Formats: sequence, C-alpha cells, structure tokens
Amino acid sequence: MKFSALRFAVLLASVACFSVGEASANPITVNNPSFETLSRGGLPFGCGTACSYSVDVTPGWNGGSGQFQPGPPATTAYFNNVPDGITVGYTNGPSFTQTTAATVQDGITYILTVEIGTRNDTGFGGSADLVIGGTTFILATGTPGAPGEWATYTATFTGTAGTAGQSIGIQLNDIGIQGDFDNVQLNDSVVGPAVPEPSSLSLLAIGFGGLAGVVRRKFRS
Repeated sequence: MKFSALRFAVLLASVACFSVGEASANPITVNNPSFETLSRGGLPFGCGTACSYSVDVTPGWNGGSGQFQPGPPATTAYFNNVPDGITVGYTNGPSFTQTTAATVQDGITYILTVEIGTRNDTGFGGSADLVIGGTTFILATGTPGAPGEWATYTATFTGTAGTAGQSIGIQLNDIGIQGDFDNVQLNDSVVGPAVPEPSSLSLLAIGFGGLAGVVRRKFRS
C-alpha cells in the first residue's frame, strides 16, 4: 500500500515537470505597414469629399500605384471604414513589394496577415503573398469582405534546414480593377522552453506533498 502511494506521488510530480512550452508570436518589422507615412508630395489628387490619393512611390515599399485616403466613415463611395489609421495602399497593376531584414530559421513558423478591401464601387481585387528566398510564393488565404468592408488574409511558412538563411518578403497584388491593402503584419511563432503551467504547478505541489508524506510514514514505521 505504501509502495502504491509512493508510485502515485512520483507520477504526479513527473507529469508536472514535463509540461510543454507555449508558442509565442514575435513581430518582424514591416516598413510603413499601414501606409500612413506619405511621400513628400502627399496626396495631391482629389476623389470626393475628404478623399485624396497619390500616384507616387510609397515610402517603405517598391512598386504599387500609390496611397489612398477614402474619406471619413460617412463617405462610403469606396469603403465604409479603414482598418488602421486613415490611409491605405492601392495598386492598379504593379505589385507592392518589400523584403524584410529577417531571414528564415529552421523550425520557425512565419505568419503574414494583411487586410484586403472590397470597394463599394469596383469590388474585391487584391491578393497577398509571403515570399521566401525571392522565388517561393505562399498565397495568403481568406474570404473577401462585403462591399465597403475589409477582410484578413493570412499566409504561413515554416522554415526548414534547406530554406534557412533565405530572405523573407511580402508582395501585394492587383487581381481585379484595383487592389487595396492595409495593416500588413509579419510575425514568427516560436515554441518556448517547457514551463509548468498553474495547473501543472498544482500537480507538482500535490505530488511532492504526497511523496513527503509517504517518506515520513516510512521513517516513523
């Protein structure tokens, strides 16, 4: 009977000690992720009430057509809202591209998220890719939003020994009349070291408490 109690206490302590670490997301810097930093020329062209746009190079990005402020929420000719800030990036042909300073590490998962808009007047027209090594394109997937709304599109890639050291880039494309983008985010997901969770710590305390009790009883006997 004493042996069974001892074995049970050791088992509880062992279970607590082998808790698995949780994954943590770490941001990777994306230049001008919400297109709020304007070019020197600003947004010189009008497109309605409180609406303006540019056809200049967008700071932090290569390609693209320019930046676009569709107006306050009351102005719904184009969008009902803007996900982050008041400015979005748009393209009617050339893709927005950007290569980050990060490189692929073996076993690390990279997650790209992009808000892609559905214009009230012209519909949905954008796509996004996570680009590895300049040649591997992982298409971001999602469901287009209703007219005037935005939807989150996501692409993921897990590094391997064969891709370690390769560049990590982003490409935003026009697949219709116009692609509109906002809030571009890139993160890596890393599994941390094993750390006992609160429930595991409780098991650990119970296990060692039981173990101490059994030892005391054996000593007294």
